[in-house]
Amino acid sequence: MPNKKKMYDKGKVVIGLCILVALITFPFWYNLGKAAPPPDPKLSEKAKAAKECVMPKVYMTSEHMQLLNEWRDTVVRDAKRVFVNSSGKKFNISLS
Repeated sequence: MPNKKKMYDKGKVVIGLCILVALITFPFWYNLGKAAPPPDPKLSEKAKAAKECVMPKVYMTSEHMQLLNEWRDTVVRDAKRVFVNSSGKKFNISLS
């Protein structure tokens, strides 16, 4: 009987799989524990001069992102660029 040669070598396959797993997971373990600190909020000069926000602070701390989503939809879908707050004051809608 002639000596039959194996089509693969288990050692090489295992090493190859280990290298593949290491390459795929590299971004995760490389950045482990290196989360960037959140940026400090900074007011523009125009906002500092106004000394008031479009809505009360309690509302803005909880609903800020929902307000921005509503503004985006209002500007894009309805082409309205003026926001009237609960006290009746008008503000130009700007997402920048």
